[in-house]
Amino acid sequence: MKIVFFGTPQYAADNLIEIVKSGYEVIAVVTQPDRKRNRGKKLSATPVKQVALDIGIPAYTTKSISKDQNLRELLYNLRADIYIVVAFGQILSKEILTQPKLGCWNSHASLLPAWRGAAPIQWSLTNDDARTGICIMAMDEGLDTGPVIEQETTEISDSDNLETLTNRLCNISSNLLIKSLKNIETTYGLSRSERLNKLDAIDQSKLKGHPSYARQIGKGDFLIDWNQNARKILKKIKGLYPNSYTLYKGKRIKILDAALIANTNDSIEYKIIKNESFKNKTPGEIIMINKLNGIMIMAKDIPIIIKYGKLEGKNKTDAYTLAAQSNISINCILGN
Repeated sequence: MKIVFFGTPQYAADNLIEIVKSGYEVIAVVTQPDRKRNRGKKLSATPVKQVALDIGIPAYTTKSISKDQNLRELLYNLRADIYIVVAFGQILSKEILTQPKLGCWNSHASLLPAWRGAAPIQWSLTNDDARTGICIMAMDEGLDTGPVIEQETTEISDSDNLETLTNRLCNISSNLLIKSLKNIETTYGLSRSERLNKLDAIDQSKLKGHPSYARQIGKGDFLIDWNQNARKILKKIKGLYPNSYTLYKGKRIKILDAALIANTNDSIEYKIIKNESFKNKTPGEIIMINKLNGIMIMAKDIPIIIKYGKLEGKNKTDAYTLAAQSNISINCILGN
């Protein structure tokens, strides 16, 4: 079975590696163009392209596959049996979807029909969802609307951030893709409808949940609004790790790890809360700074504790050191 793999980030690259390790023949990859990254601004290959180059798989890049007639013709001439798509970042046209004999299949990181679109992991975290998962679906012309042949759920814990949840979903995705490839391979010679029937594909209208859209994360999403409730801020920090930030005197301070006040009688934070009124505190105001607890900042409802952060131009550090680097002190107000 000859496979063309479409993908871009490290998440997709890790899926590609596992498919190759399982003995499947990947004859080409399609990915986004090389981009300038890091301070040197040198062009760097996407993680998927780099893996392909390391393994010796032909890699093709395109800014817009819908406008790239040469690439579409090249794909047609490869005569692949199946296309696998994992976080590619572009929509495939009907012309491409109908090329391979065994169809086009996508591994999507949500429990469809929830969070269709570009950033499902981020939005499941920032939305404070209790669970998420992976769906393997047959692709159609809609945005992540195809019938699902495999699904696996994972709980989202309060300790999860974008990195930990992405890694867990990546492992689930790899396993489900390999399982799906074995099953799809048995459907040679069948029509699309016959194939979906044999694979017990489920129309998304029959799945639990309601359709929602996980739009692309924009630059404005990373800025913390201290006028929001503490838990909402915490979930933003977790969901957009490691890029959520606040401002102080024009300098950007990334917040890398935070926690809510421990609501137990023996916790230091709770004792501080009991002994002090916060009715007159301003959202974003620094309430406490110490080595043990970090930086306590007022949100709309209750304070939030910053554990680790990063001042622009500096390395990651604990919150106490961060306060010294940033010249912030008690009663300072962040967000300006």
